[in-house]
Amino acid sequence: MSTISTDYALQAVKGIKEDFDNSAKESLNIYQDNQIFDFYQTDEVFEIYTSTESMGGVKELTNTEEPPILNLEEGYSVQVSEIRFGGAIVLDEPTYRRNKIDSTMKVDSYVAKQAAGLIRANIKYFLTKSFLLLNDSFTGTTYKAPDGNAIFGEHEWKTTNAAKFNNSTDAVLSEAAMDEAWEYAGSFKDAAGIESPLNWTHIIVKKGSAAARTARKLFAESISPVAVGDINLYQGTLTVVETPFITDANKTCWFLRDASYDNSLKVGIGEYPTMREPIVLENEAIRTNVTGFAKFGCVNMPFDWYGSTGAA
Repeated sequence: MSTISTDYALQAVKGIKEDFDNSAKESLNIYQDNQIFDFYQTDEVFEIYTSTESMGGVKELTNTEEPPILNLEEGYSVQVSEIRFGGAIVLDEPTYRRNKIDSTMKVDSYVAKQAAGLIRANIKYFLTKSFLLLNDSFTGTTYKAPDGNAIFGEHEWKTTNAAKFNNSTDAVLSEAAMDEAWEYAGSFKDAAGIESPLNWTHIIVKKGSAAARTARKLFAESISPVAVGDINLYQGTLTVVETPFITDANKTCWFLRDASYDNSLKVGIGEYPTMREPIVLENEAIRTNVTGFAKFGCVNMPFDWYGSTGAA
């Protein structure tokens, strides 16, 4: 029986680092084009956003009168902090030193399989955290809008406390429900009570759900999708976005977005999942950690979104 040294095992792990890091980055970059969240890279550990509300004060001027200086009214201050996430793989001593005759082949194959699984696990975690922005959006347990309320529900502007809007409903997706959503969009007013109609561009639904089938019938009949990872995009009168990352518990939900406004739902990537230096443990096993950094949040009043639980 041939055996290999700890040094060979360490080099086998180090040898896949570049491929691992590149694969993890490419896997996440695929989802930057999903047209749901604003994915961006950032060097900031935490970021402070100030939600914006309205600009008013335009007036009729006399021939010699100076125009008044207008300021965009600032709303709530929101701080989004980075989280650290990751996992590890362990190559135990018997695997690389004793098991089977061709130890080098076994180690290389074992490490490659473990690394592939680790990429999938990290991507799944990252996407689950991202889509919690929608899956938690009616309860506000994890993520809230700048006014402290759930992302979908009643909201109160900061600069004009009497002005409110409610970007939620419980209607099942249907033509009638969309008529109501368009009526809401057409009559929307900003914090100063100025008409600011919305124009829905995207509808987001659970992949394979009844809501997804209805969305395709309403907006994308006979249109073939473009795939982004596990997400299908149907570019019809509205872009229908079918994603498997909306949970089964929320499969009746549907969400509308107006992409002409900056997306209030942000996903910042501080560092892609990265393979760190392998460590020889006291029991001679070799441990390799993978860690990444990201932040998630609703950073502006979510008037650019409209959502339904579909529970009615």
